[in-house]
Amino acid sequence: MWTAIFTVAVIYVLWQAFKTSVIMGLIMSLALLAFLYFFWYADFCTNRARSVYPKDPKKAMQWFERAYKKGMNIGQQQIYAYYLMREGEVEKSEKLYHDLLTARLKPELRFKIRSDYAVLLMKTDRIDEALSELEEITANYNNTTTYGTIGYLYLLKNNRRRAEEFNKEAYSYNSDDPVILDNLVQLYIKMGRYSEAKKYADELLEKKPYFIEGYYDAAFTYLKLGEIDTAKEIFEKGKNCRITFMSTIKEDDVAAFQRALDAGDTSISHKLGSFLENSEEAVTTEKLVHFDDEEPVFEYEEPDEEMDENDPFI
Repeated sequence: MWTAIFTVAVIYVLWQAFKTSVIMGLIMSLALLAFLYFFWYADFCTNRARSVYPKDPKKAMQWFERAYKKGMNIGQQQIYAYYLMREGEVEKSEKLYHDLLTARLKPELRFKIRSDYAVLLMKTDRIDEALSELEEITANYNNTTTYGTIGYLYLLKNNRRRAEEFNKEAYSYNSDDPVILDNLVQLYIKMGRYSEAKKYADELLEKKPYFIEGYYDAAFTYLKLGEIDTAKEIFEKGKNCRITFMSTIKEDDVAAFQRALDAGDTSISHKLGSFLENSEEAVTTEKLVHFDDEEPVFEYEEPDEEMDENDPFI
């Protein structure tokens, strides 16, 4: 609405300027172009970057950099930091997250940025730091992303009790989210309970997951159940998914699993192993500290927007 009002106002001012004189009209037009360049150019570049990213990540990062040099707002910087992380530019991403977290932010936005930063900690092998950050955040803030990330971290930590408890809670929170469903598939794979893993694998496949891990885990389940042809069909669908720095699966994992499928080898181990290996049953008994005792506990609902087809977390 405000954009429409602004557009009408600009047209009216330009019309009045040209009625006064052509020179005045040209001066006002140049002033408008300068305004758009300095105040809207970063927004234009950011939107352009996001639109071209799926097909040309390198060009997208060039658009992001242009926007950054012209002066991004807080929201644009948050988006840029995330895409830097996705492309493995973790030093630049981490610096930007630190800069953002020193700014004055609304509680919802601060929690969102902190949860994004926790993903960066996880992807740079600072698992305990990431888990500590997220456990503190979830004392005040919950959304699908935090449930998906922390659920996966408990799987990484081999904490069977907390992994099962938390991922079931996540499923109750949002049973439609592919990441939460995939965490449950991996949970029961790590337990060796493949029939239960299959239940969630089937739900996951109905969502047509946008990340290769979903197809790997579903195919792994069917392979373990001896349904090799079905496993091959499932895994073939996942090969169109791009592997990025954010992916929790590597090319070597894909190649090893493909060899197992071709050979019908049902003895292959899952990329996360099982709970019998290095099991950690740590119990958190202390009360989690709120980020700010004056801030209420609340649940943050994400805006209803199109899912990023390559993103396993956000």
